[in-house]
Amino acid sequence: MEEKLVNNNLVKSYIYSSFFWLIIAPLIGFAAAIELNYPDVFSGLPIMSFSRLRIVHVNGVVFGWFTTAIFGLCFYIVPKLTGVKLFSERLAIFTLWLWNITIFIGVTLIALGINQGLEVAEFPILVDLSVTACFALILINLFGTIFKRKEKKLYVSLWYVMGAFVWTTMNYIMGNFINPYFVSGTNSAAMHGFYIHNVVGLWITPIGVAMVYYFLPVSVKSPLYSHRLSLIGFWTIAFLYPFVGTHHYIFSPIPDWVETLAIVYSMWLFIPVWTVVYNFFGTMKGKWKNLAGDPVVGFLIVGIIFYLITCFQGPTQALRSMQKMVHFTDWVVGHAHIAIFGTFTLWTYASIYYIWPKITGRELYSPVLTRWHFWLSVLGFSLMATSLTAAGLIQGSMLFNNEFFIKTFTAIKPYWLARTIGGLAMDIGMFIFVYNMYKTVRHGKVIN
Repeated sequence: MEEKLVNNNLVKSYIYSSFFWLIIAPLIGFAAAIELNYPDVFSGLPIMSFSRLRIVHVNGVVFGWFTTAIFGLCFYIVPKLTGVKLFSERLAIFTLWLWNITIFIGVTLIALGINQGLEVAEFPILVDLSVTACFALILINLFGTIFKRKEKKLYVSLWYVMGAFVWTTMNYIMGNFINPYFVSGTNSAAMHGFYIHNVVGLWITPIGVAMVYYFLPVSVKSPLYSHRLSLIGFWTIAFLYPFVGTHHYIFSPIPDWVETLAIVYSMWLFIPVWTVVYNFFGTMKGKWKNLAGDPVVGFLIVGIIFYLITCFQGPTQALRSMQKMVHFTDWVVGHAHIAIFGTFTLWTYASIYYIWPKITGRELYSPVLTRWHFWLSVLGFSLMATSLTAAGLIQGSMLFNNEFFIKTFTAIKPYWLARTIGGLAMDIGMFIFVYNMYKTVRHGKVIN
């Protein structure tokens, strides 16, 4: 069993909660995908309208699945990297209950049509208060642990964890309390661009990278290639990401110089991306044999490849010439999925595969189910991402040639069907993953 630094039951509770959202949120997304193919399938049911399903799906994935799992993983790696127990395990348990109740109420209200009307800021203000409180409580817990650490040197994962929680708490307050109620017009759009991009850039990205910086070296039993390179990546993320949000509003009434500044900073994002990817591949030097039989390494490496793809797409689609083609198309949907699923969900899978035997004291129940999960996730998502990207290019070229928007739907309908089939494969993989983890706890071979 894992040494007493880590409260195994606490970490398991967070991961179990994330499993609930991992099943529910993608199923809602699958229902939305079906509705694209068969628009009348849920007619007469406002709660099943595409607009509500999509918002519930996005918030359920970002806050329900990913963020809940990340909280649990932080409560695993921070004690390990500091050499001390968590600052307050009781506070962590309280936060777990508050967080799950908050997200459940939030997505329920969205499903009922009650929201603030801003993307990824849809939760009503009372729910936002509770979300902010949860982030603040976990920030206090993690920083309290880091401040009393025995290990004096801060490993890079701790830099990313600290940055992600500080930035996100501030960003969430700005995007959900200040912008909806005190800012209007063009300024509101610019501020919302800042907020929504930094949900990805200053929360999902740094906290996801923190996990890889921990779990890749320990899984392949190799030291990190370059600590200095990792800090270059950290500080360039910190100074570049806040300026790129306006690239969501190219050709808008926002001043041209602001849009141009966002484009320039978007292109500079190649710096942190390449430092991170080079560092990961450098760490893998001489360890590529682990890729064949270790699901942790497999999911991490495939996620790194998708990370490289999505971070190439992001800066290039910020260019004005590219925006003209793809902005109002399924290309953007594909880009978002490559980031959230192709990169960060695969990295989260890998992290859970690593810690699960250690916190349960049991070997994985079924390597066969693990392989099924891997290939259903990778192949299913590859089909989805390829279909959405191709659909976006077709749609963009038609719009560029002054075709009516509605006509593009007929042209890309086969791609929507392919996207739905890919999504179904991914969802089946998720069920297999959760089932395998459950059976590991119940029937996995005890580790001596």
